[in-house]
Amino acid sequence: MEKIYKACDENQELKENYFLKINKNVLKKVLKEINAIEKLFQYFISEQVDVENGKSAKLLYEELGWNQNVSYDVINSFWITFSYAMRLKYPGKYRIAKAGNVKIYKHHNTDWGYDSFPEKYFKENSEERGQVNDLCKEYPDILKLADMCHTVANFMPCPERFNSVKGLLGDVRDYLPLMIDKIQLCVDAGKDLEYYHLGSLQKVDNKIVKDWHSFFIKNQEKYCLSMYYQVKKNRISGITFFKGQSLSYPCPLEKEEVEECLKTMLDKINKRADLILNRYNEEHKSNS
Repeated sequence: MEKIYKACDENQELKENYFLKINKNVLKKVLKEINAIEKLFQYFISEQVDVENGKSAKLLYEELGWNQNVSYDVINSFWITFSYAMRLKYPGKYRIAKAGNVKIYKHHNTDWGYDSFPEKYFKENSEERGQVNDLCKEYPDILKLADMCHTVANFMPCPERFNSVKGLLGDVRDYLPLMIDKIQLCVDAGKDLEYYHLGSLQKVDNKIVKDWHSFFIKNQEKYCLSMYYQVKKNRISGITFFKGQSLSYPCPLEKEEVEECLKTMLDKINKRADLILNRYNEEHKSNS
């Protein structure tokens, strides 16, 4: 732990935002402490580095032995499930959860000519704030997911480009189990992974997809990902979040599906936190 103590001594912000001991609280600790929903909204309208690539996260990766990678990903994205819950509760205003209606990017107003949802949320007398409050009363697990989204138990090392492609594929919609199924599908077909971004066709070469496939077989145990996919006879298959979820039906469209999806995500984050902690303690017991 010496390196972590030293790094935190040199950075007051890390001192204030980091527990200097690996335990379950650390693995589930929000790396930017604010109200759960507002934490995410402020993050997306800020100029900050992605939280999974921040200093606090990287200190933990080093301690956990995850620092060999250059790329990291948020396993369970908040935005897609949140936006479909919004679509269900307010179908007239949030038709089928357009990303621009709910999700936000830096400089959203400059790029798109209108305020993003979180920017509207922070305005005085905001209608959007009331909508979110009512949504959380109907789906209390929304708040829990917001609280646990930017925690190390919800981060994972990943191959380069994987993070962005997972978020851009229309039949994956940023759900890890579906991305696993998509990779296996491309490997079986021997085809490139194709998708559209900003109106143009993009490709991930089949050789790279095969490398991704090998990464997830090789590192399932190391990165404690067994609750998200299975490995059998050199094949990978995603363990989905709600009954009927698939590449042809990626998002929850019914209230029961949203509830099941949220509960499953939270259960998996908690289960993974336990698994990471047990693995860490066993490794350090054998090294002591």
